[in-house]
Amino acid sequence: MKRALYGLAAFICCMLWVLPARADVLIEPMDSFYEEHSEECSYMGRSFTTNGPDGKVIVYKSPKLPEVVDTWENGREVYIRFTYEDRDGVVWGIYEDYVGITGWMPMDYMELIYDSISFQEDYSEEIEDEMGSLDEKYLDEEIRFWKYPGSEKYDSIKAESYAPEYRCVYVDENGKSWGRIGYYFGMRDVWVCIDAPTADYGEIYPDGAPQIGKQDGEKPQGGAEPEETPAGEDRRIVPKPDYGMVALTIILVLLVAAVTAALLLFLRKKGNRG
Repeated sequence: MKRALYGLAAFICCMLWVLPARADVLIEPMDSFYEEHSEECSYMGRSFTTNGPDGKVIVYKSPKLPEVVDTWENGREVYIRFTYEDRDGVVWGIYEDYVGITGWMPMDYMELIYDSISFQEDYSEEIEDEMGSLDEKYLDEEIRFWKYPGSEKYDSIKAESYAPEYRCVYVDENGKSWGRIGYYFGMRDVWVCIDAPTADYGEIYPDGAPQIGKQDGEKPQGGAEPEETPAGEDRRIVPKPDYGMVALTIILVLLVAAVTAALLLFLRKKGNRG
């Protein structure tokens, strides 16, 4: 009986150790093309706005299947979790909506929304490595986690169990110190105002925030601005089927059919002899 209790206690301890680690696992899309090519895909995890030719972005079944899933007007905000680069060097992003419908679009037609990664690239020389955590007096308080210092977007949650920890610090033009939080209860790569963790935007910047980076977004992932499609000429990027694989599949199907027919003929002749 004691052995069983000790075993149960050990199992519970192991589960308590494993669960926090598993909570940080990346969520992968339920998509047949992604599942087949997951090792060739790269994690993106950033938001974009649609910016395609003729004022729209076409969403396809896969980077190799030109079946249209949806069409979006320019200006729509989309979260891209993973990307895939085809043999022609075209980068495709996968989108998954709240009901699990997935689709792929050329990243040349997606404009990056300024985020924490953009901020870190722009201010890398001003961000100092410094580890620390918020004062424990903020436990059970609503902490505001900002997209980046100077951003007007934030999420707020009550600090529980332990205070948010940061690993680098940035001091803005107004002398406010900001700490970058790598992960805290489901939130990744966010910033907290160390001097005023619970303050809102108006309290932190009563006279308005200093200009930060580009804020209005960056150029499309592929480089140049999308061109208008000339009348009568289709210059839009579309998936190219892998005709080599299609031909190989057809050959294999024909080969299997031929072997099956030969086997049936052989069995029929053998039956007639019997």
